[in-house]
Amino acid sequence: MHVGENVNPRSLRNFPLQANGGEMLRLACCMTTEKNIRVCCPVHDALLIEADEADIDDAVMKCQAVMEEASRLVLGGFTIRTEAKIVRYPGRYSDKRGMAMWNAVAELAGGFDD
Repeated sequence: MHVGENVNPRSLRNFPLQANGGEMLRLACCMTTEKNIRVCCPVHDALLIEADEADIDDAVMKCQAVMEEASRLVLGGFTIRTEAKIVRYPGRYSDKRGMAMWNAVAELAGGFDD
């Protein structure tokens, strides 16, 4: 982090939290992939994974275990609990915080079929 004369003290206090969170997510992505679970992308502080219908519950359980292990590795043994949301076909993951962006991209792309 580059620090100048007018640095925001809150940014300095927040940096270790953000850096550790980023490292936990990086490790979780690597470890989840090593367990042959398809990682589509990180979503803020979570992982969006993909699995066949018959395998999704097991994949989610393994992914959560990996994320907890990543927290222990980064935080010296402290475990951060996780929660999961499973979206099954024909459903689609959405987050109301990102709807404005989704709608803008959909409009630029000429719309998406629902």
